[in-house]
Amino acid sequence: MGNSVSKTRNWGFILYPSESAPENWREMLEQTHIPAFVSPLHDRDVDENGELKKPHYHILVMFDGPVTQKRANEIIAPFNGTQSAEYIYSLRGSTRYLSHLDNPEKAQYNPDEIIALSGADLGDMLRLGVSDKLKIIGEIIPYCKVNEIHEFSALTMYAITERPEWFSVIVEKAYFFHQNLNSLRHSKKS
Repeated sequence: MGNSVSKTRNWGFILYPSESAPENWREMLEQTHIPAFVSPLHDRDVDENGELKKPHYHILVMFDGPVTQKRANEIIAPFNGTQSAEYIYSLRGSTRYLSHLDNPEKAQYNPDEIIALSGADLGDMLRLGVSDKLKIIGEIIPYCKVNEIHEFSALTMYAITERPEWFSVIVEKAYFFHQNLNSLRHSKKS
């Protein structure tokens, strides 16, 4: 994030709920009808000295067209958060930052707790990268072997009920997993 840009669609700010934010800040944000993402409450972040930071929310607002920082500041002012809106270089990267998905050295927050308002769509923003998918595939293959999972339906039901983070990878790589399970089934018969 940075501050030297004339206009952009996406701006971010930080809100401190116990310090300065109005009690009804979420309703106020919804009433703007500006698509927005709200992070889970960041209450386990630490500073460079290892001290806990004040609990806060990261909020991304996504305007329909480019707006100036001055206009973005006018929109965020009633929330009593950071004084100046921050330019969002990458909406996808900033959205993933709401849960620290790409920052394993930081406190991890559940991406399912990101709130999408006014039609904001998390869909592509949290999509797994190639290395994330390979890691999940590397978990699923030995799981199937150790637990003698030989049927695609058994794997998908397990993913739906117990490992939802696996499900999209299984669906995307259905042919691969079907072939892998066939191979496991045939090697068991030998």
